[in-house]
Amino acid sequence: MMKNKRNIFNDYPTMNKAFFAVLLSLILSLNACQRGPEYRFQDEPKVVSCSEMSEDFMHELLYSFREDVGAFYNQYTDYIKGSRSYYFEAYGQYVYFGFSGTARFDDIASDHSRALLQELRKEKDFWIIKNKQERLNYNHPYLICLIDGIADDDLRLALQNLRQAKSLTPELIAETMRINVQKVISDPNLSMYLALDGFYQPLINRSAKK
Repeated sequence: MMKNKRNIFNDYPTMNKAFFAVLLSLILSLNACQRGPEYRFQDEPKVVSCSEMSEDFMHELLYSFREDVGAFYNQYTDYIKGSRSYYFEAYGQYVYFGFSGTARFDDIASDHSRALLQELRKEKDFWIIKNKQERLNYNHPYLICLIDGIADDDLRLALQNLRQAKSLTPELIAETMRINVQKVISDPNLSMYLALDGFYQPLINRSAKK
């Protein structure tokens, strides 16, 4: 007669089985936390080529930001999601308020962007404390690469000079970026700079107050 296959859990008391079940659940949870947020936009074209940070992670940051502002500012428009007009409408309305720190960040930011932000906060060299707030460290190699790669000569030189003089702040350049919104949309480096200094940076400080 064929014997039934042995279930190893039958060799342990009920209490031990419960313990192993809890332990397995804890291990799976820890592994999930270590992996970080799930990436959703890796099929989109890679547009920024600065290798000083994980390109996949920074790519995810950019596209999550883009979709957040796109969804928020097109709630009452007829623009097709993914079209140039859809993002032009969103960026056109957002750029000034993002850099000036007056956008409705809590309403705009998705849970996905917030989860990515928490991962970004772990990059300690990416931030400095200035006026009791976490601000971008413009001397970080990634940010140097990002700013030095801006296509427009005037905007690139302006940001480089402000960085060198230690005077660069998003608030200071808000109006300049508003005037040059078309360049922000068309230049991936400027779009990434907007995402970092005009979205995640103010969002990180709003989150810190809660």
